[in-house]
Amino acid sequence: MKTSLLGAIVALTFSTASFAQSPNNSPQGWMWGVGIAASQDVYTDFDNRIVPIPIIGYVGERLRVYGPFVGYQLLQDDGFTLDAQLVPIFAGYEEDDSAVFNGMEDRDFSFGAGLSLRYAKNGWTYELASNADILGTFNGYQATASIGKAFRTGPFVIEPSVGVTFQDNHYVDYYYGVTAAEATTTRAAYKGDSAVNTELALAVSTPIFWGGMTRFQIGATFYDDSISDSPLTDSDSAFNAMLMFSRFF
Repeated sequence: MKTSLLGAIVALTFSTASFAQSPNNSPQGWMWGVGIAASQDVYTDFDNRIVPIPIIGYVGERLRVYGPFVGYQLLQDDGFTLDAQLVPIFAGYEEDDSAVFNGMEDRDFSFGAGLSLRYAKNGWTYELASNADILGTFNGYQATASIGKAFRTGPFVIEPSVGVTFQDNHYVDYYYGVTAAEATTTRAAYKGDSAVNTELALAVSTPIFWGGMTRFQIGATFYDDSISDSPLTDSDSAFNAMLMFSRFF
């Protein structure tokens, strides 16, 4: 599967690009695009990956669909936007993804449903969001808080941001834990506790190419000890990059 950090990159890029934007501040209609993502992961012996990403989406007055991401605007007033969201939880692995998983059960992808509250003013964007597993995969939830600032230089917008993500003990134990039945002499049993991870990102966007929006983003995630202490991981940080182009039909 190899999707955990790659999924986080895609989710972050989509949310900060088109998915999280207020429909009143962007064009409406169907869009298409392509992207390419490069990522590391903290799981032991996971290869760095370069993955092409097709993009299809729709932006309406209240409804936004961006691939598997779905948002519906519940409220907008004086810079505040409240959305209901359905989001994929790109996490998990298959046994053959790495030797560290030999003899373990696969950990599955899921979907989360929740709310996002966003405030934007004078180029600053503040966001709080939370979603809970609705497929019964790990029976937990995640919550994020982020702040970013957009700087315009000619046709380019530069957006540094910082955020923290809370993942409850159910999430961490499912994706980074090792059950007693899965423990071996080289892989100790491990029960994951809740985690708070820190994310840094820098994005550059411009509309100057081929009538669409081009976005390049680099980022880093710094993981809580409850994840980096897992016998399945060998690092406490990971880096990523994405280049994406999208335009309306």
